[in-house]
Amino acid sequence: MKLALAHVTLPVTDLAVAEAFYVDLLGARLARRFDRATFVASRPDRAHEADAPNSPLHLALSFGPPEPELQLFLQPEGEPSVERPHPHVAFAVEPDALAELVTALLARGIPVEGPLRLGPPGQASVYFFDPFGNHLELTAQGYRGDAPLALPDMKKLVYRWTT
Repeated sequence: MKLALAHVTLPVTDLAVAEAFYVDLLGARLARRFDRATFVASRPDRAHEADAPNSPLHLALSFGPPEPELQLFLQPEGEPSVERPHPHVAFAVEPDALAELVTALLARGIPVEGPLRLGPPGQASVYFFDPFGNHLELTAQGYRGDAPLALPDMKKLVYRWTT
């Protein structure tokens, strides 16, 4: 039996903000949008579920094949603890793209920690949060810049998203 990772889910409180962050800023491709209009049209008998704590409304994103999807589900709560580094989602990036992504995050007022090295020599990671407090990481192998061996200070990554 062979298993492959199909998708990972994260809670978000606003699908439009999630799309702006993940698609417009991080460059994900929107694979599917299962918003209120789509859900009600497909399941009018279950329209009340759209506002339930375990809402089926979500965005399905791809960062390019053959990676699994990142599915962002509309949830009224579920923000992770600031102090805990896990769980988090790590995105692999080319070493030359790391600085460009950090610049884009900082330009939007999103604090980052890194590049730091927690892995083998040549590995570098940058840590940040999405607008909903989900913990994210950019990780590059073959990084030639300075990346001190250190843990990120997750408390420094809190911010308020502005459009």
